[in-house]
Amino acid sequence: MELSELVLPYQVFMAATFVVVLWKGDAPERLGVASIVAMAAYQLTMERIVPSQFTSVDVASLGADIIGFICFGTLALYARRIWPLWAAALQLLCLSAHFARWASLSVSREAYALIRGAPTASILILMLGATILCIASRRRGETDPPWQDWAAISRKRGKL
Repeated sequence: MELSELVLPYQVFMAATFVVVLWKGDAPERLGVASIVAMAAYQLTMERIVPSQFTSVDVASLGADIIGFICFGTLALYARRIWPLWAAALQLLCLSAHFARWASLSVSREAYALIRGAPTASILILMLGATILCIASRRRGETDPPWQDWAAISRKRGKL
């Protein structure tokens, strides 16, 4: 199977994930969708200027992955969720693919394309899973605050 044959199923999965997360997810999951949309918008805009290549470092994809790493890293700091930490780590994996391509031109085009895109698909799975857990939690009547209250933690440490 060619990588180009996976584009449409991936886009359908991404759109379905976006619908579910935006409809039923909490704020951190929705911001995760916004992060991926920002990455895609940046990449599509840059590809009009610098066409995508798999024979050298893809500048558009590199920029999108930097945006994703910053967004998910920030979410990992403030959201009371574990998935943004995994998402930031996956984005770091994407960034390492660009470094590997830059450091060694012997990396095949297919391997570079796969390591560039597969982690983002994994992030979609993480967000979908987190949304499903949010739905289940609500059905049980549980409340899970979406954001970490660093000021309260700081105050508690001051009292110890």
